[in-house]
Amino acid sequence: MRAGRHFQLHSHPIAGAVRVLSGGIVTESQAEAGKQTWVTITRTGTFTDPRYGEFSITPAMLAEMVRNFDAGAYGQDIFLDVSHRPDEGAAAKVLRLSVEGNRLRALVDWTPYGIDAVKNKGYVYLSAEFHERFVDNEAGKNWGCVLLGAGLTTRPVIKRLDPVQLSQDGPASLPVYVAHDLIKSLSLEITMKWAEKLKQLRQQLAAKNLSESAINAMVKAAEDALTHITEDAAATTLCEQIAAGADAVRAATANAGSVSITLAAAPTPDVASLVADAVSKTLAQRDSEARQLAEAHAGRVKLLTDTINAASSLDEATRRTLAEETAPMVNGSMSDEQVKALATFVIDQAGKTAIARQLSQLGWGGSGSPVITVPDEGAKTLSQIYRDNLRKTGYTGPGQLILAEKVSPWVEKVLAQYDRINGRQIHDEAKYLAGNPTGMANTNLPAGFVREVIREALSDLNILQLVNTLTDFNATTTTLIPYELRDVSGVLNDGVVFEGQPINYASISQQNDSAYITPTKVAYLISNEVVYFTRSHQLNWDAMARNIETCARVLRELIHRRIANELQRSSDCYNAVTVTAEPITGLNGTSVSSYKTATFPIVRPFQARDVQGNTQGVAENPITVVLNSVPVAMYDGSNTQTPGTYYRITNYNLGYVQFVNQLGAPVFPPATGSNTITYGRATNVLKVDLDVPGGSTIEKQMNKVVQAIGAQKALLMGQRYITPDYMLMSPVLNDMVTNAEVFTAAAKRNGSDTTPGGDLAAIKSVESFGTNAPGIDLGDQRILLGQRGQLTYTVAKPFSMGEPFEAVNAQGQAIGKKQAYGEEYNAIKVPTPIRNRMTSVLAYSFTGR
Repeated sequence: MRAGRHFQLHSHPIAGAVRVLSGGIVTESQAEAGKQTWVTITRTGTFTDPRYGEFSITPAMLAEMVRNFDAGAYGQDIFLDVSHRPDEGAAAKVLRLSVEGNRLRALVDWTPYGIDAVKNKGYVYLSAEFHERFVDNEAGKNWGCVLLGAGLTTRPVIKRLDPVQLSQDGPASLPVYVAHDLIKSLSLEITMKWAEKLKQLRQQLAAKNLSESAINAMVKAAEDALTHITEDAAATTLCEQIAAGADAVRAATANAGSVSITLAAAPTPDVASLVADAVSKTLAQRDSEARQLAEAHAGRVKLLTDTINAASSLDEATRRTLAEETAPMVNGSMSDEQVKALATFVIDQAGKTAIARQLSQLGWGGSGSPVITVPDEGAKTLSQIYRDNLRKTGYTGPGQLILAEKVSPWVEKVLAQYDRINGRQIHDEAKYLAGNPTGMANTNLPAGFVREVIREALSDLNILQLVNTLTDFNATTTTLIPYELRDVSGVLNDGVVFEGQPINYASISQQNDSAYITPTKVAYLISNEVVYFTRSHQLNWDAMARNIETCARVLRELIHRRIANELQRSSDCYNAVTVTAEPITGLNGTSVSSYKTATFPIVRPFQARDVQGNTQGVAENPITVVLNSVPVAMYDGSNTQTPGTYYRITNYNLGYVQFVNQLGAPVFPPATGSNTITYGRATNVLKVDLDVPGGSTIEKQMNKVVQAIGAQKALLMGQRYITPDYMLMSPVLNDMVTNAEVFTAAAKRNGSDTTPGGDLAAIKSVESFGTNAPGIDLGDQRILLGQRGQLTYTVAKPFSMGEPFEAVNAQGQAIGKKQAYGEEYNAIKVPTPIRNRMTSVLAYSFTGR
């Protein structure tokens, strides 16, 4: 591998050079020591230089410079100097780096020396100094591309950093280019000024009782014309002409004709003609398109109806219903083939439904091998009896039993599978509770009890709104997780193909990723009132409600934690970097039991296993800890491991590692031998400092969190072509974010708001969701952003509980309760190719870590 090169991008005189202003470095109003300004350091491109030959600066290199600056890779502050002579003093200190488009930008704090060089000595350009593969001289780590500094110079190698030319004095003068920030400021000022004139014009037109479509057309014409105008007087004249022609527009629209406005003479007669033509064309085009769309829609609906009515396999009532329900799905832009395909689909589905209904009436199930089912509504009756009685207890309301009348189709499907497995018991219990005598001597734990636990747990699992829910009741070892993949890598030359040349393929394909079925099991202690079925008709429904609420909450929290942790792990796995044998420092053998990794966040490790616990495939982001040259294992929380020293990750977000014994008690390893840790570091995250600097407020500091969320949304949309539609965070962090100034009435931004209860509703139209289970890796520092439906939660076997048995204490004495365990077989996974559809923000105290 070629050794990394050290670049100092200032050059000697070149014939025919063009001077290009890098950006507004220092102005007269900013010319005092301590003033902070943004400057452009360098940009992307491919260049040549006698010292280095051909070299490139890529977007990835700029991003790596920013990451390494934030990580302190250089090991010291970074400065601007004069003409790359750092021994003569610093011109400015670099406070922050960021990438804007194709440029590397820096916020710098100027010194008197630097201001003097710019104002009085003509050093008004910047040249970057960086190393392609910087290796620090202590740990020997290769950081990649690192910015070492930049020099004020008169002849930088890289030209045209801000190639926006506003004026030029003459052929003898060099071109003058203006900074990007100034252009944005001037453009915004003009846009705001014209927006006010357009607002006034709209009010004037509304006062003349014009139709809304005519007003919109005239305002749009004025807006288009104003793009050619920069003088205030010309803009005012234009708006006055349009307002004066309003009466003609009203008369024309009343006669359903096109509009032609005669405008008075003005300094810009070509603009007047543009306005009149635009209004006329807009109204005429609107009417024509409306007629064409109505005619096309009517024709498509008739084609759909005719195709459905031709299906002789369906009765007349079914055909009529299908046509009425499917007609709203048709629009005028559909082709005849698409309409016929839709009609064929609904006819086919209706036929299958009719067949399934007939089989059901005959007592046959609809999937797998035919089975005879009990032809009654036992499950529905039993569920209604439970909910009616549970509503009368004191365990309903916020944070307790939901008892929802309707549940999602997915929950219905899971319950239906449970009903198939426990059909006979459900049938008997429904009869018993309805007052009919039946034999229940062998019933220990009601099937209806477990059914309500499933219904409650899944009904109140809000995180399911963010994931794809499936069932695979035939799965044994693995299940397939579907996802959609778009691939345009094979399309060359932006799709331009000349005659006779081969046409390249783009594809949108449905792919599948395998996931291992895992058993989720938990043991419960259940009061004897729950199983008191055969002794009395007067059930203790309060005890029943208490146990259902407890079991449902436990199941809900387990599923919620697994889903949330898998979402974060998958996001962190994208572009994760392996940190190998990082030295563990600070150990003293007497008082230090914890260690903070040099980089963070840590990616949670993962090893796929089958239902027997056998490892499958290669582990992802494994963690290896070595103490005194001996590897140590992770503490598993069971308190049954062999006596010794173990490690556990107490905070994946901040990289906290603690050393404990087999009982979880802290231990204090000595600083002898080799002490290292190897782990995966997450890079798919943006860090935000929550420390409030002097002179600021917590409200201003929380604005940075809101801005970071906006930045990550822009990253997903602009670089990964994904539109995020959710944020996931803890209630504590949710409350902190609502303190930002953007949620006050005076500073409120569109798309960002709170709920009527004061909780965070959305930021930049990305909806907020809260975690409601303990022990989640997100903690109170992480905000996860992504697109819904990327993680799939597949249930292979619904939750069920085994036969309960008497519980005893340590002395073997009965305690009046039964114990039983419940289990669910499921798979939870984000397919590896779509992990980039998520990212996150880490909000924490820089000084507190």
